[in-house]
Amino acid sequence: MSAPEDGYRFDGLAEFVSRRARVKLVEMLLGKGLSIKEIAAMVGVTTRSVRRWLNRSETHPCNKNLDRMLCLAWQASPSLTFELLRDELCIFAALISDATKNNFQLGDDQR
Repeated sequence: MSAPEDGYRFDGLAEFVSRRARVKLVEMLLGKGLSIKEIAAMVGVTTRSVRRWLNRSETHPCNKNLDRMLCLAWQASPSLTFELLRDELCIFAALISDATKNNFQLGDDQR
C-alpha cells in the first residue's frame, strides 16, 4: 500500500497501533527472552526509554521506533505479532461501528 498523496505525512501501519498495543509489543518481546538492553539496542533507543514504555502512564514508542519494534516482534513471533495487530483492527472496527450507530454522540464518560 502506498502513502496517501494528499500532502500529509503518513507513517503507515504505525499510525494504527494504539498505546496499549505498543506496550504489549514490548511485553511480548520480553516474554520471548529479549532483555530491555537488547530491545533498546535493536530499536536504537536507551534502556530508560524501553523501561518508560512499560509504564502505562508514561510515554510510548513513536511511530519510527514502533516500526523497528514491529520488525523485531515479527522476527521473534510472527503469529503473536499478527494476533496483536488483528486484535487492534477488531477493536478499531468495533469503535467505528459503535460511533456510527450512535451518530458519533459522546457518551457520558467522554464529555
